[in-house]
Amino acid sequence: MSEKISVLLAEDHALVRAGFKSIIDGEADFEVVAEAEDGLECLELIRAKTPDVVLLDLSMPKLSGVNAITHIQKRYSDTKIIVLTAAETINVWREVLDMGIDGIAMKSISPKELVAGIRQVMNGETFIHSEIQPILEADGGLTNKRLSVREKQVVKLVAEGFKTKDIAEKLEISDRTVSKHRENLMTKMGMTSTAELTNYANESGLTKVGLEEIE
Repeated sequence: MSEKISVLLAEDHALVRAGFKSIIDGEADFEVVAEAEDGLECLELIRAKTPDVVLLDLSMPKLSGVNAITHIQKRYSDTKIIVLTAAETINVWREVLDMGIDGIAMKSISPKELVAGIRQVMNGETFIHSEIQPILEADGGLTNKRLSVREKQVVKLVAEGFKTKDIAEKLEISDRTVSKHRENLMTKMGMTSTAELTNYANESGLTKVGLEEIE
């Protein structure tokens, strides 16, 4: 890339934020363009700076990381999201991954892996920290068929012939988030086509219930 990859740091602890800033600024083609101490400031700075990537802490004052993800995906769909977490909780990891984020890492991540992870999401791939990946795999991995409510809703609408833009409007999420869900679904379900997703929706009964009835 000819231009630098712009990064916004959203983390309420100044010392932690400084550590990540030092790592990112140490790369010639990276640049920290803003730092946020809470979720609301994060959204304001994304609007003002339009960063390529936001490194987002889940536990922030004023607006939680999970709520911030929803706002970012709806309003600033071009910004990649890498979640930073200190929580060693599989349910938390799965919840945010099911939201269609671009990456997730423990705050203990090494500088080398963090930089590689940012480059990975900028190439359109999903990044999962090497400390998290084996724990997820031991719990069934990302290739099991336990779909989240949102994923089931996306499958249902895909099976009913709705296009990405229409699905985004119905679910009140961004086009990019819908595309991310479809990509994750293909991987999780071991499928390669919309026809296979449609068959699954029909066989599982998803096409026979309303969106609000999906559990």
